[in-house]
Amino acid sequence: MANPAPFQPTEVSPWTMQIKCPHCQSKLTLASPKPGRYKPKCKRCGEPFVLLVSDDDPPKIRVGIAKSDGKRNPQTGSSQSSSHASTSGTSKLTNPVVDPNRTRSGSEQTLDQTMEARHTTSRAESSDLSFQSDKPQTRSGKKLPAASPIDASNAADASDDDDFGSDPSDIPARLGGYRLIRMLGRGAMGAVYQAKQISLDRDVALKTIRGRFAKNPASLARFTREAYAAAQLTHHNVVQIYDFGEDAGLHYFSMEWIRGGSLADLVREKGRIAPKLAATYILQAARGLQYAHRNGMVHRDVKPANLLLADDGVVKVADLGLVKIPDQVDPEPIQDATLLSGLQSGTQVTMQGTAVGTPAYMAPEQSADSSTVDHRADIYSLGCSLFYLLAGRSPYSGEEPADVLEQHAKAALPDLAEINRHAPKELVAIVSRAMAKRPSERYASLAEMIDDLHIFLGVDFTVGFSPTQTQADRWEELAAAYAKTQRLRSWSGVLFACFALLSLVGTVAVPFASLSLLLLCPTMFVSACAAVVFFGGIAGTDPLAKSLRAWFETLSLFELIAMGVVAIAIPFVMVITGLWLGVIIGLALGIGLGAAYHFALVATSIKSGQASLDEAKRFIRDLRIAGVEENGLRDFVARFAGQHWQPTYEVLFGYEALQATRTRLKGDHSFTGPIDGGTIRDRLYRNLAERTKSKREAKDRKKLAALEQHALVSQGVSAKEAHEQAWQVASAVMESVQKVVDSSPGNERVQAEAKRQRIKAMLADARSGKYKRPRDKHASWKLALSGYTRMLTGCLLLTVFSFALQASELFDQTSGTENSAAFNPVSAFRQGKLSLHEIPADLTTNALGITTNLWSIGMAGVLLCMSAFVSGWRMSPFALVATLVILLGPTLGIPAIEIPGIVSLPAWIVAVAAALVIYLPGAIYGEEPER
Repeated sequence: MANPAPFQPTEVSPWTMQIKCPHCQSKLTLASPKPGRYKPKCKRCGEPFVLLVSDDDPPKIRVGIAKSDGKRNPQTGSSQSSSHASTSGTSKLTNPVVDPNRTRSGSEQTLDQTMEARHTTSRAESSDLSFQSDKPQTRSGKKLPAASPIDASNAADASDDDDFGSDPSDIPARLGGYRLIRMLGRGAMGAVYQAKQISLDRDVALKTIRGRFAKNPASLARFTREAYAAAQLTHHNVVQIYDFGEDAGLHYFSMEWIRGGSLADLVREKGRIAPKLAATYILQAARGLQYAHRNGMVHRDVKPANLLLADDGVVKVADLGLVKIPDQVDPEPIQDATLLSGLQSGTQVTMQGTAVGTPAYMAPEQSADSSTVDHRADIYSLGCSLFYLLAGRSPYSGEEPADVLEQHAKAALPDLAEINRHAPKELVAIVSRAMAKRPSERYASLAEMIDDLHIFLGVDFTVGFSPTQTQADRWEELAAAYAKTQRLRSWSGVLFACFALLSLVGTVAVPFASLSLLLLCPTMFVSACAAVVFFGGIAGTDPLAKSLRAWFETLSLFELIAMGVVAIAIPFVMVITGLWLGVIIGLALGIGLGAAYHFALVATSIKSGQASLDEAKRFIRDLRIAGVEENGLRDFVARFAGQHWQPTYEVLFGYEALQATRTRLKGDHSFTGPIDGGTIRDRLYRNLAERTKSKREAKDRKKLAALEQHALVSQGVSAKEAHEQAWQVASAVMESVQKVVDSSPGNERVQAEAKRQRIKAMLADARSGKYKRPRDKHASWKLALSGYTRMLTGCLLLTVFSFALQASELFDQTSGTENSAAFNPVSAFRQGKLSLHEIPADLTTNALGITTNLWSIGMAGVLLCMSAFVSGWRMSPFALVATLVILLGPTLGIPAIEIPGIVSLPAWIVAVAAALVIYLPGAIYGEEPER
């Protein structure tokens, strides 16, 4: 169906305008428009149409008909297909963009303002529109359903054959392990959502890949490889990619959620940025891009809307994770050019001869072919972004993208000093050099541009951050004030050691009074520690809670089933054996002690230190704004915070940052402060982190291989050959991209080229069969010998022990009370009246076809369950031998030990002691990492 004829709006008031329904051409009055994408219905004909409202002041409007609506146009009588898979189902919108204020100067009608996506929470809220029709029979003032805004630059490609409709009711509840909260935007490649990662309880930005692109297996596999490569880059000034996956045929990526807004939002709200502040923001972005360049990546869509300003003053480059790594070998190029036109920032893959990016910030050479540009295109776009911050608008503007691209290629750079007379000549010179038309005339690398920004800001980076005496004294004062409020928490280690010792003594002593309370002290200790972690996780102060959730997320189905069986078996055994009383008491005491510790010590310390902490955060933010590099800033915080620098550092930057700084400072002999990392919390965290990393890598390899296999099969490769080749390609990708170049000074062009060539060669070798990484042929039996298997076996033995104890003839005798004719040890045990020294040595049973002491079965089960906490498969042979010694030792000749007047140990207790000796080397050897 042909587009409706373009029209000129009639300005009713500064905030009111008239539009025409694209179906019946009825005039509608739009009152108080807010930026966004809407799908209202005409008040006259009742037909839906697409309405786009830009961010400009006053806003620009587009209206059109979505072909996928399947509605008949009353003017032409034609109908559109409503097929979800239709490749031509894009929204047809009136063009050019309608500007309700024709008196506005062309220099202010910047194309970038209609092209930039929205990144902030506050500015991405759904908005209501009020329409008024000039027809008498139409009611006025009725509000339309709210919809989510999108990038207006992609309006022509945004259609109902995207992942979901623009109506908030169309948003699914969940996608993979994420709960979708709201749509932030949508474009030709898919939709962007604010989502909550359920397992880690954190906000993320989740981007989906639309069906048409996802249906090209080769393109999807390449796109995922590149995103995975970028996900390995971790830098203070780069938005982190977390995960990728697929759910119900829909592929998605999750990324770091930045609380704040983009630099484009900042300029729109406050106007031009002060020169020094603008230079600082661009300096931080340059550092992030420099890190990406050194690792072989080019962004290709640098613009103010992709530079996010967090609440703590950190600028992060967004969408770096979803761009092309130059020169990668690809088995099949993208054939459908329509998939690449008007792509939303961050969801683009380049192909030869295709221009990808935002025209208002695109380098001249990039408009010809995005696949051949290098890092200097990003330098040009970064210069445009600095121009935007200083001038309040982009360098060039026009009604059509082609006009803007031609100006980038041929027009002289507007005089920034004339536009903003407060712009220093040093910054004007930086912008001019970064935006040189020829790549050879620009900065050769971002390192040069960063050096010029350092000079302008007066930051001496030759020796790192060297604070002034005033800065050092001020930070010492702030750190000391915060440390003073945390004196109570400094007793945490002592309190934990005393509590652990008390629990150990109680565990040994209580059984001599009553065996039914055997688990009281161990349960109290474990539940108290768990309560502290739980409450700390809710408050966001305990890193162990986060690491536990991350580890739990990586568990396989077998592991989850095993944990479920254990969760059922253990309470059952406790009830049958009569140990439930000690467990209940221990749980009550432990949870109470853990809650008391958290609220009386941790929460009180947090509250008392909040004022000092806020002041410290402001001080750190001011240093960032002054241009201090993040690693230098963090080293400064560690060096000048005194002997108790670690708690202060952790609360400012997080536990993971503390771990990284410890590692960095261990090799620095000039640092005299403590660098301890041997606490139980540190050990547990490292252990969980290693397990999580290993499992996540295995899952990522499996997902990458599945995509590669699908791509190979689509090209005619046999399923068997594709299965093996895909695994090798996935392994090559993971091995090559995980070798991340550090941020040390150097020639990023050389570093980037070396990494690109390494990736290219490894992928080519993997496809040709030269690259071989053997699979783990023993994975199945390693799983069979894992800690989960030992836990299940231990629970089985405990269950047998419980049933054997219940079925014992002694249980059927008279009640084990003091008035009974014969004392019944089993009944006394179940009633809590049996102590350790009263356990009979000759209580035997025939269980599992083996005649053995009943208590031996119980102890074998307990020790097997405890051995499960040593996760390695190497522990299993030791555990198997130790279990056989416990069960069969007395039968095979292990003697009782009796020293008159001193000790009398039956044979089954001696066998248990011998088993413990066997367990010890297994526990040590089992935790060693595999080579």
